[in-house]
Amino acid sequence: MIELKNVSFGYDGAGCGSLNNITIDIRAGECAVLTGKSGCGKTTVTRLVNRLIPDFYSGKLSGFVRIAGHDTSDCEPHTLSQTVGSVFQNPRTQFFNTDTDSELVFGMENCGIEYEEMHRRYCGTVKALGLSALCRRDIFALSGGEKQRIAFGSIHALSPEIYVLDEPSANLDAAMVEKLREVLVTLKKQGKTILIAEHRLHYLNGIADRIIRMENGGITNEWTGDELSAMSNDVLAAYGMRSFSESPLVVSKSVQGCYGPALEVNNISVAYKGAGTVLSNLSFSVGTGEIVGIVGANGFGKSTLARTICGLHREKNGQILFDGKPVKPAKRHRFAYLVMQDPNYQLFCESVDAELKFNAANEKCDEAAVKGLLQALDLEGVRDHHPLALSGGQKQRLCIALAALSPAKILIFDEPTSGLDYANMMSVASILKSLSAAGKTLLIITHDNELISNVCTRAIRLSNNSKY
Repeated sequence: MIELKNVSFGYDGAGCGSLNNITIDIRAGECAVLTGKSGCGKTTVTRLVNRLIPDFYSGKLSGFVRIAGHDTSDCEPHTLSQTVGSVFQNPRTQFFNTDTDSELVFGMENCGIEYEEMHRRYCGTVKALGLSALCRRDIFALSGGEKQRIAFGSIHALSPEIYVLDEPSANLDAAMVEKLREVLVTLKKQGKTILIAEHRLHYLNGIADRIIRMENGGITNEWTGDELSAMSNDVLAAYGMRSFSESPLVVSKSVQGCYGPALEVNNISVAYKGAGTVLSNLSFSVGTGEIVGIVGANGFGKSTLARTICGLHREKNGQILFDGKPVKPAKRHRFAYLVMQDPNYQLFCESVDAELKFNAANEKCDEAAVKGLLQALDLEGVRDHHPLALSGGQKQRLCIALAALSPAKILIFDEPTSGLDYANMMSVASILKSLSAAGKTLLIITHDNELISNVCTRAIRLSNNSKY
């Protein structure tokens, strides 16, 4: 069903994500998982399967690619449009509409599916994926996880023979990851072929037929699901891979020298026009040097809380205090720095090096500190690359480096490990702990239990617009 033979590819003007003579053969009905460090070429493989390469991403391509019996070098772009369905690493880049219902039916409309059949598929997709609460919503008001679910729904409604999913669990809460697992089980029973590029592997235990590990554009290892399940976490970590079993939420750290609240959130409520109240009478405080996890289901206001603390959104009532003093929204950027869920929103320059210098424009740029950060985050080799040409994980790590160089005392990270493999997740964890030791106060919005267990002093769970 998916055949790549002796394939090599290099993007024009970029060294990231290239492929070096890889061969992959995925049979009909199989679920194959691509894993490996960010930037190793996983997303590039998915783009070959869905024909974004060479139709959208240009570069030097050699080798043979056959998808569902079609030699992709000979067929027109539309040939595979109903055979291959893709969910991108960043779902925002595949939306064509401003409301969720229009997005769910957009692909079917373009394929000329009759209204009655389209309505039947729409209803079936909403039920199968549990999307009823997301119907008739403004796409731009959705959380990252909710956007991911709508993107998957728009593809599910087309019922393609091949599903290509790039980090489909990255921004999903635990309940939605379990829902994703159930859907994948159903698709396998229907005989669908599934290709997943993923770092978080636990939900694929019992689903994945093969796990293919990539490194530097090549394939280094391949295991069956049973073989990977038999490996210990230590062995997986040696390969730079996440656990194949779910990690419990454990918080057992202590903070040395924690004194006084660096941040106080007092009885704040936040609302969006047309969407009602998102946060209601929320209160908590965070001590200097603490690393506090903010957890909870998708759409419960975690990112809204971060934006409000940083002054990007105004609260309806209540106060936010830094070092015991209330600060108006317009001045909060002096005290708090936010790494957004989507790193594309805060990358502005033409190279990684320029990005670092731009961020430090009003501060003395410590070259030794910059070099140390880039080495720790495995970014030194891409210092001259355009930030938007980096992989999703590399962009994420660049934004973390920018935060580490910020003079702000409060650092907020929104899903900082969403695109990261085990090794880079541990590197990020080490940097977060060093920032805490230096007196910074950190809020970590995440669904990543491994990260929470490694770095957080405690966790605050948001539910139904409030804390519990």
